[in-house]
Amino acid sequence: MKIATWNLERALPQSVQAERQRKWLSRIDADIWFLTETHLGITPSEAYYSVASGRPDRPGDDSERWVQIWVKAGILTPLETSDEARTAAALLTLPNDQQWVLYGTVLPWLGSGWRSQPASQGQAFAAALAAQQADWQKLRAIYPEAALVVAGDFNQDLNNLHYYGSRQNKQALRQALADAGLDCLTAGENDPVHQLICGQHSNIDHICLSQTPPRQFQSSFAWPPHLEDLRGLSDHFGVGVDLHV
Repeated sequence: MKIATWNLERALPQSVQAERQRKWLSRIDADIWFLTETHLGITPSEAYYSVASGRPDRPGDDSERWVQIWVKAGILTPLETSDEARTAAALLTLPNDQQWVLYGTVLPWLGSGWRSQPASQGQAFAAALAAQQADWQKLRAIYPEAALVVAGDFNQDLNNLHYYGSRQNKQALRQALADAGLDCLTAGENDPVHQLICGQHSNIDHICLSQTPPRQFQSSFAWPPHLEDLRGLSDHFGVGVDLHV
């Protein structure tokens, strides 16, 4: 199974930027997509169906969404979250009756507030993270046999060397993931962006998977292949993981 996430930088469906993005979506051909800063009019292909977050909590096009989750196969049932604007969740039941809880997110970036919480001293990040962590733990309790995937734009690196975010936010995120029984498959030695461009950048878009039931992680990957290829495409690399299920 291939799971991928990509921030599309608010591209509009008829733009040259969106057309270039669609070519990459087709090339990567993930089984599950977590698209962030996206638009309802941008689809991986007609073979997919989706659930999306609600209207964004910022000005923009009516069809913009912070998060949209796309899948190729199975039954996708929307689930409630504590933040309808910045998160989306769904229960995916595959044809073999395996169940996956999919949770897409965009956490506050440096300088971004969240609801009534200011950005200063990481208050917005901490408050949004706490709300989402409560969602993760609730969903794990409701669907104890299902794999939980949390993915999207975390706006925080998880490597030892600092790239983006803050040390305080990094520690809070690491602890929240650990408390929810989630492993980040796109951090540390598995950070595909760090590997792709020889340590110039680290990844802030992540894919995290519950430790139970067991899944065999094979590899992580990122695109496009060069930093200069991002110009006119997105301000984020796309990242993905291959799993043996």
